[in-house]
Amino acid sequence: MYLALGNALHTLARLNIDSTTMEGVDSELLNEIFSGELAGYECHVALAIGYHHASEDYNASLPKSRKAFEDVITVL
Repeated sequence: MYLALGNALHTLARLNIDSTTMEGVDSELLNEIFSGELAGYECHVALAIGYHHASEDYNASLPKSRKAFEDVITVL
């Protein structure tokens, strides 16, 4: 499942389409709603796909910050 999901995310990124995974979804509800399309399979993860609105994206104009490599990676 995660190989296919990763491939979908990679393909969408190459097409400049925004996407994000959603785990912890209500599997029972999704399985009930999409029972015809799932053909006996179960849904345990969802994938949101779309385009963001640059003018409405609060975080887009904020400065980015990164921690120093030494503060993130510990070499034993």
